Amino acid sequence: MMEPTLSRYETCPTCGSTEIIFKRGHHHFLESGLENIHLSNADIWRCNACGEEIVSIPRSMELMKSIAESILLKPISLSGAEIRFFRKNLGMKIKEFSQLLGVDRVTVSRWENGHEKPSKSADRLIRLTYAVEAKVPEAVMEQLRRSLRKDIVDSEADCFVSLPLVS
Repeated sequence: MMEPTLSRYETCPTCGSTEIIFKRGHHHFLESGLENIHLSNADIWRCNACGEEIVSIPRSMELMKSIAESILLKPISLSGAEIRFFRKNLGMKIKEFSQLLGVDRVTVSRWENGHEKPSKSADRLIRLTYAVEAKVPEAVMEQLRRSLRKDIVDSEADCFVSLPLVS
């Protein structure tokens, strides 16, 4: 694995300073749209002058697929943010996603904004729709089938995902 060089970011894009330090460490991946995604071994460049941090995420498409598959297989009901994550990961607008699910666009909006929880059958439909539309690997599809047969536990528990970054 190639070690990143400090010259990758010679100047800060925010303030223009050349006081850039590299570190490899933890990154709370809020850019995913989810509160509970944490990355370890992230390449981070930090500007000493203004505090701006630049995080390098190699193979971001694969990372987003891994996150989606983790959410897909989690044994508790989907949160609104996770439903939005699925929709956006499929590149769909609310109207298109709601038509695919056979519900009103307002319903999807309420789910995504946490104003309403999807029913158990809607949760299953969202998962299966994502799995089919995203063309998840057969092994993941089989795990999903098994978990849906066992029945998803409805819980308010938080589920955290921590993924190591490998470049």
